[in-house]
Amino acid sequence: MCEKTMKLLLLEDDPIIAEQIRNYFELFDHRVDHYSDGAQLLDEANPAHYDIMLLDINTPGLNGIEVLRSFRDLSIDTPAIFITAMSDLDYLKQAYRFGCNDYVRKPFDIEELEIRIEHLVKGRTERWIAVTERYRFDMKNERLFDGEREVPLGRKERQLLHLLLKNRGHIVSKERIKDYLWEDQEVCDNTLRTTMKKLRDKLEENFIDNLRGVGYRIRHA
Repeated sequence: MCEKTMKLLLLEDDPIIAEQIRNYFELFDHRVDHYSDGAQLLDEANPAHYDIMLLDINTPGLNGIEVLRSFRDLSIDTPAIFITAMSDLDYLKQAYRFGCNDYVRKPFDIEELEIRIEHLVKGRTERWIAVTERYRFDMKNERLFDGEREVPLGRKERQLLHLLLKNRGHIVSKERIKDYLWEDQEVCDNTLRTTMKKLRDKLEENFIDNLRGVGYRIRHA
């Protein structure tokens, strides 16, 4: 099982399959947000907040292919695995044409799905990132080093730095950060500012831009 806590976005209209996936991954402290209707998922979910998308092809509202196509049109590159009972190659051709990364056929072994997820999530993560000339970050274990010395960070500080580095060069909004760090909890901007201050207080140089009223960004080196 992937060591990093993951967020999975699931589109599946079969309640038994959805419950099987949810129960298995939540057992390992991963978060699974489930939708049974493609149109509702498209309206409510932001896949940029997730590590992986699991999409059934044949669902009410919009099917999984239509949902993924909409997200790819917005340049959202979150990995996607299709879950399908269909054997028609035309559907699979469509799925890959619109940006899916892998697929599993129903019925499937949940451990096979786990292996495919691990492969995609780990494959997207560069282990070490040079933040500045003196700082480097271990993306797999969420550890920051100043030279050979590890900088002691709290859990929220590690998650915050990991999120900003995953989106390096781009502004990450305050709302997205709060959703990523605190999930469904209601937190105010002051809580986020406090977490950011704790992180910055542990740094000898500041490499995090504050775009006042918008969010935060780590510039490309």
